[in-house]
Amino acid sequence: MTKRRPVALGAAITIGFGSLFFASPAFANEVKQPADQQAQEVPAEKTELETKVIESAAAFKAATGETPVAAGENSADGLVILADKAAKTDKVLDYAEAIRNGEVSGVSQILFADEAVAFAETDVVGGAGYLYETNEGGFACSVGFPAWSPEGDPAVISAGHCTADGAAGETMLSKPSTDPANGGTGGDVSTAGALGDFGFYRFGGENSPEGAENDPASTDVSVIDVTNSALTTVPEVTNWTSADSDDLSQSTVSVRGIADPVSGAVAKSGRTTGYTEGNTLVTLEDENGQPATGEILDGYVRIDGRWVHGFLSSTEAAPGDSGGAVMQGENAVGVVSGGPETGEWLWSTRLQDALEYTGGYEVALDIDEPVVKTDVSNGVAGGSDIVVTVPSNAKELSVGQGQSGDVIPVEGTEVSFTAPNEPGNYSYTLVAQNGKSKSDSVELNFEVVLAAPVVDNITSEGTDVTLTGTGVPGAELAITVTPEADGAEPVSLTGTVKEDGTWSVPTELEYGNYTVSATQTFEGETSAAGTGTVSVVPAAPSITSIEPGTTFEAADAPSSISGTGIEGAEVVVKLNGEVVEEPAEGQASALAAVAGDGTWTIDLGAQLSAGTYTVEATQAINGATSSATSLVFNVAAAPVTPVAPVDPGTPGAPADPSNPAAPGGQGGTGGAELVNTGTGFSMLPFGLAALGMLILGGGAIVFTQRRLQATAAE
Repeated sequence: MTKRRPVALGAAITIGFGSLFFASPAFANEVKQPADQQAQEVPAEKTELETKVIESAAAFKAATGETPVAAGENSADGLVILADKAAKTDKVLDYAEAIRNGEVSGVSQILFADEAVAFAETDVVGGAGYLYETNEGGFACSVGFPAWSPEGDPAVISAGHCTADGAAGETMLSKPSTDPANGGTGGDVSTAGALGDFGFYRFGGENSPEGAENDPASTDVSVIDVTNSALTTVPEVTNWTSADSDDLSQSTVSVRGIADPVSGAVAKSGRTTGYTEGNTLVTLEDENGQPATGEILDGYVRIDGRWVHGFLSSTEAAPGDSGGAVMQGENAVGVVSGGPETGEWLWSTRLQDALEYTGGYEVALDIDEPVVKTDVSNGVAGGSDIVVTVPSNAKELSVGQGQSGDVIPVEGTEVSFTAPNEPGNYSYTLVAQNGKSKSDSVELNFEVVLAAPVVDNITSEGTDVTLTGTGVPGAELAITVTPEADGAEPVSLTGTVKEDGTWSVPTELEYGNYTVSATQTFEGETSAAGTGTVSVVPAAPSITSIEPGTTFEAADAPSSISGTGIEGAEVVVKLNGEVVEEPAEGQASALAAVAGDGTWTIDLGAQLSAGTYTVEATQAINGATSSATSLVFNVAAAPVTPVAPVDPGTPGAPADPSNPAAPGGQGGTGGAELVNTGTGFSMLPFGLAALGMLILGGGAIVFTQRRLQATAAE
């Protein structure tokens, strides 16, 4: 069989690349075209986004008569067309000029490159990867990624075109030391022998060999079911530095995830060119033959006449690298599909998308072992948590005990499981996993020691107290109750845990605060102590001097507050939320001690003024404080003494000062007498004198003005 050569990309690329190939709907109106070269309409069933533009590759074909090498979307959501640099006709250059001037809606860039051919080498026996034969000859391709079948059996991911449309027979591993990647001529079969048989392949479309533009099912992927039981697949990719030893697993890059390609660095491993590195940004040519950089992360290209959904990179590859692994960091992103014979650029199948059509095959991942974080060297208390750290690419932690166990979902990087309650020695197997990929197992051996019993925290409003908690059914309890009060003696108690795992021990304690410590003994083993607290508090005191809701008259406002309580307790009173801090005169303290007759009084120092008051009272014994008793009362404002009104008298006739006997005159009786605020003699002579002086002054002013006028006239 002869080597496959580049073939024309076929008929004009029609519409349908969805979000990958777009031009503006107005494009046909902006560029003059013969009627028979107009772009087809977008079908009505397309998405809203697709209806806004027509397929860019079809528009390119309609405008130039040439078929593009590839087209697709870059990381900036721009559309890029790769045109054959051997076909720079006037129409192609005019179209490129229109794109550069922004006259082609929906297309941001055009680049020129060589056409693509599949990287499957004929008549090559051997290589870094696998060899196989068909009725037409021998082929060499590269192993992509170790994988798992839907049933969990080992498999290998590779390229679909390596199967020769299903004609390929059994695959054989090649000998790395004689690979072209290691400077050899290839063709030698590895001593490991057979690899397996193709279980699934697709090169092109699902319903037709050619596939279709904008159809994610048009891909280039295959799986090989490993049939050689002597082989162990490892989730790693060789960097070819250990090829001389014929053991490529000695120097590898781990595969820890699978992802879609992103803008940036790309690496590839294949049997012909080995481990090479490149970038999704590819330098090709513009319409003037000058270097120009472009990027396609999600697009379509025709390889040997078949559509392949994939992405572009500058990574070096050559025939025989087909199916090889394409990675970004530790993520599997693609398998080698094809490119021009010049090696100018590489087209890789988008791996994550392609796997959806394989029926459940998944890439094998390298997952680190889980690490036990809890210190179990001195034993683990029954029922306590054991914390395990898991790697970031694990989704579950398998916790096995013999043939049984649990699978715990992973959220974050830590999970925990509960140790058994029953004392004894245990052995668990821990495995971090993601799908069918699993870490190496970790053996966890630990002893469950008798756990300390649980002691409940209790508050009691009486001296009759029942201590409670939980423990191992049937265990014997030893309990010590220690008072906080200085000089008080501890109390020792015993009890037994009930069948339901609870326990209760009654006792009588004085008012105060206590620490409770308890151990349990079961089958001759005594646990550590569990602790809790008990507060024996007095009941709230009562307030007897004031009834709730009472309104006091000002004269009867309270100047003290009294009540009853427990003998020896100290009562604290708050008035409107403030503690009565200042003791009244002759009172030793603001605290009122409850007397032997059970009464208490706090002197407020003076009667309360008008207002609304809230009173709260608590009592404490041996540091144990009761709840509060509260009530609200009012003090009314003092009454105001009224002032008698003044009689202004009866209005009378106007006074006649010249007639003392007339109403209102001096000495008259006809009306109210005006107040005399002057002296005892008449002011009339002074008024007449003042009037005369005014007349004389005015005459003098007139005389002076006339004299001045006369003088001026002379």
